[in-house]
Amino acid sequence: MCGIFGIITSENTEIGKIALDGIKRLEYRGYDSCGIVSHKDGQLFIKKDSGKIQEIQEKLTLDDLMGNIALAHTRWATHGAPIKKNSHPHLDCKGEIAVIHNGIIENFISLKKELLSKGHIFQSDTDTEIIPHLIEEYIKKGIDFQNSVIKTLKRCKGYGIVICYSKEPNFIIVARKESPIIIGIDRGKVSYCASDIPALLPYTRNIYILGDNELAILRPGEVKIFDIENEVKKIERPLKHVDWNIDAAEKGEYEHFMLKEIFEEPDALRKTLKIPENDLRLFAKELISAEHVYITAAGTSYHASLAGKYIITKFLGNYIQEIECSELENQLKDSLRDNSVIIAVSQSGETIDLIEAIRWARNAKKNVKILSLTNVVGSSITRYSNHTIITQAGPEIGVAATKTYTTQVFSLALIGLEIARERNILQKKEIELYYNALKSTPDVIENFLKKTNHSIEKIVDNLERNANYFFLARGISIATAKEGGLKLKEVACRFIEGYSAANAKHGPIALVRDGFPIIFIAPPDETYKRLIGNVMEFKARGGHIISIVVESDEIISDLSDTIIKIPQPANKYYNLFSPITFIPALQLLAYHAALAHGLDPDKPLNLAKTVTVH
Repeated sequence: MCGIFGIITSENTEIGKIALDGIKRLEYRGYDSCGIVSHKDGQLFIKKDSGKIQEIQEKLTLDDLMGNIALAHTRWATHGAPIKKNSHPHLDCKGEIAVIHNGIIENFISLKKELLSKGHIFQSDTDTEIIPHLIEEYIKKGIDFQNSVIKTLKRCKGYGIVICYSKEPNFIIVARKESPIIIGIDRGKVSYCASDIPALLPYTRNIYILGDNELAILRPGEVKIFDIENEVKKIERPLKHVDWNIDAAEKGEYEHFMLKEIFEEPDALRKTLKIPENDLRLFAKELISAEHVYITAAGTSYHASLAGKYIITKFLGNYIQEIECSELENQLKDSLRDNSVIIAVSQSGETIDLIEAIRWARNAKKNVKILSLTNVVGSSITRYSNHTIITQAGPEIGVAATKTYTTQVFSLALIGLEIARERNILQKKEIELYYNALKSTPDVIENFLKKTNHSIEKIVDNLERNANYFFLARGISIATAKEGGLKLKEVACRFIEGYSAANAKHGPIALVRDGFPIIFIAPPDETYKRLIGNVMEFKARGGHIISIVVESDEIISDLSDTIIKIPQPANKYYNLFSPITFIPALQLLAYHAALAHGLDPDKPLNLAKTVTVH
């Protein structure tokens, strides 16, 4: 979850400026506290505090640190409250070893007891602080820095880590077990490391993605990677080139990343349309031949999976079971069968519950295949998958995922249409009509965004006093209701129920009072007639009805207090892809609701972008 950034150069320079820029680009991973350590002339210099990065910069001028090494960290608190003493970097007793860390050291309690018994004094409540003290203990025994780190890491469970030592000013050590680390290189000059690619984009596009149980020695413009379990084994790995546009990691003319990324959705979808046909065909054939199919994810990706499952099932003909990734092992430990396929969906490709779920499945049955969908080339999920499709959302900095959702549903829809082609279950002309409707979704969203942003602001102004909402729908739109509700919950801190409109009569309707806002997602599909009845039921009890409908809609529009119209045709081809075209309206609603309540939509309370801890 936390953001880490490291740099080593061959010269003393204004290293604090680069480190500060690096963690600013990672603040979406945590914003409870931050800190930077630099190395200069054989000494370590630290500045850190609790709060947001800009607040700490104004108080401590983080960017005036000089030296040839800097490690920087922005924190999402796990062990220890978000206060100064728990902020990173952390030091050993002598103040010679500095560590920044992402993840959780699962066995830190027993290690801390051992170190306390040997006289070590701890300054924080974090699990991270045991690492520099363990390294110090090994160095006391005459073991060199690199091997002391290796011995330490072999005893720890769960980390993405960067370490420097004042007595070894020519290299830093980076290591990974479960938590992601990206290494960037400007050959012969500078080496970098970070939790995520956006932090490196201003400096280099040439990267290595560190794998689990790997350790890297970073010297200026030089990287060597080793297997932690077999430290003498050097790993040869080709550089990857990142072609993301740096502008995608900047706010530009927009006030917030969330708004910018909503407006980037049409372009991201057009890029995702270019997924290689062979990749889609591989997925389609695996799903057609599978006896059992599961789809698993967490959060927004789970809601995308619900919509994608609906689309794929329409053409596959077989049942697909959706399971939250944290529950996959519990639900399938006695029932997972050979010749099963699991579709794993993740924006970052680093979600720890998802990675552990697919690892378990691969080990449980030899004939289980993993098909993954992610936005990050080389991420952990890709290494455990038989086949991977990379969506083309580009960098997504806003914590509340927006273009991630639409590109994931779009990619799953492409797989569904490829299945229809492979199975030859529809006439070619019929498949083309579905394909043309899917291909036009970027235009629908673009047209909607051009003329609707301000009207949604007015809707929010009228609802500002409400703390509770229902998002209701039927059929495929239940996924849209759940995801739209999640967005409002995440960024505006409203209490939301995203629910089946039919099931809402079994409990939730008891909460409705005069003016209670109920948002209906109402494309004119096969569920529309029954949804009319649901709208009337909630209206009769005083509910304030807000409906998302297509432009030609009349009946539900007349029943509603407020309508948001999506500029798309009212036919079955477009209806199938309504989770893509309807969601930007709900994303904008959440965005403007956050502003109305004085909240920062890019930094939702208690949330971070990539969940790498249990």
